[in-house]
Amino acid sequence: MPSIGSLLQIAKTGLSTQQLAMGVAAHNLANASTEGYSRQRAIIAANPTIRTSEGVFGTGVRIDNVEQIRDARLDAVFYRESGSAMESETRAGVLGRIESLLGEPSDTGLSAALDQFYSGWSEFGSNPNGSIVRSAVRQQATLLLNRFRSLAAGIDSIRQEVDTRLIAAVDRATNLSADVARYTQQIVIAESGGSTAGDLRDARARALTELAELMPIQVTERAGGSMGVNSSGIGIIDGAYSLKLEVSIVGGTYGVAVVGRPGLFLDTGGTVGGLLTVLNKDYPDAIKRLDDLASALVTEVNTVHKTGTNPDGNTNVDFFIATGTKASSIALSAAVLASTDAIAAGTPDGSGNYRAGANDVALAVAALRDKDIASLSMTMGEHYQGLVSNVGSAVRSSMQSAEVSRVLSDQADARRMGLSGVSVDEELVKIIEFQTAYQASARVVTTANEMLQSLLNM
Repeated sequence: MPSIGSLLQIAKTGLSTQQLAMGVAAHNLANASTEGYSRQRAIIAANPTIRTSEGVFGTGVRIDNVEQIRDARLDAVFYRESGSAMESETRAGVLGRIESLLGEPSDTGLSAALDQFYSGWSEFGSNPNGSIVRSAVRQQATLLLNRFRSLAAGIDSIRQEVDTRLIAAVDRATNLSADVARYTQQIVIAESGGSTAGDLRDARARALTELAELMPIQVTERAGGSMGVNSSGIGIIDGAYSLKLEVSIVGGTYGVAVVGRPGLFLDTGGTVGGLLTVLNKDYPDAIKRLDDLASALVTEVNTVHKTGTNPDGNTNVDFFIATGTKASSIALSAAVLASTDAIAAGTPDGSGNYRAGANDVALAVAALRDKDIASLSMTMGEHYQGLVSNVGSAVRSSMQSAEVSRVLSDQADARRMGLSGVSVDEELVKIIEFQTAYQASARVVTTANEMLQSLLNM
């Protein structure tokens, strides 16, 4: 049967166990507002029993483990949805800047500049001999070309910023992967004795949460605290080891690759995926539409203008520079830049001479406003409005996708926080329970001491 000494030993285990359990609860309370903290729970178990001639008796209590309350399945859902939300939000943010740059509808946008250009030619047709209206045509053309070049430069500036952001995001993903691998190594060492390293696991989970916002990941937890992380079917983290990632361009396509290995990740998402979509789709589409419009404008205006004769008696004069036309390089021809007399208003007479008052060329250029252009399959104005509409639709679509994904992400986060988050009321109740058990163990010590005194006094 238990001796007084064994009673004191049992009471001692009770005191130390309840003290440690209160420490776990206090740790939870202290981290109730710590981002990414997962609630911990002291697993209390009975000590091994002893067998004597009088029977089997207990030897007290102990803390078997400090368990972290976390569900890997809820984490996986949160990683997926938060990554989707970041992908759409990132793309919507960049496209919104392009939409603001286009600035339509506006009195200072490219659409208004095109209308003013055509109107200038129409006024020129009404007064083909006027030097002021001829200068106005060149001025309106200059304003239009400035708007083309400004838009092209602005869109390209956004592209350069996106390029820089992409490199930074991939570098950050590499660093986070290294952090996860380092935490995993520490966790495996800390848990080799059978305990759970809750705080280290939280630090690793925070790194994984940020990594999931950058690119899609699939996490596989292993025994002993180890872990594997895949992205696009490639194992980027394997226990204490991680791969270094980089931005690579293959066949004109931006992507993410493992340093030293050929090929790109096939599936991208998160912030990195949103930036890649802009670089591989949205930017090329926008700049191509702008370049196509600039090229069509140059071709159509030059084709008409070259049929006319200017006051200098010259025919076959380009209004714009005809070669290598892009929105970023569209410009007036050297002849028109040198003199407004190089601008033709009408075709020559039967002998090829300049006809004062002829206005058919000016009116033909003005009529391009409403002409379907073969290379565009629509008018130039409709083509540009298509660009504006496409960007606006992509912004709205991305924002809607982001909103849906963010709702799902928030719901997933709420579910996992409902499991692993700290409830102050619950922890306070536990502290009262542990305090009561501690006081009871202390009472056992007092009782055993009284019994010992009584024995000594006999």
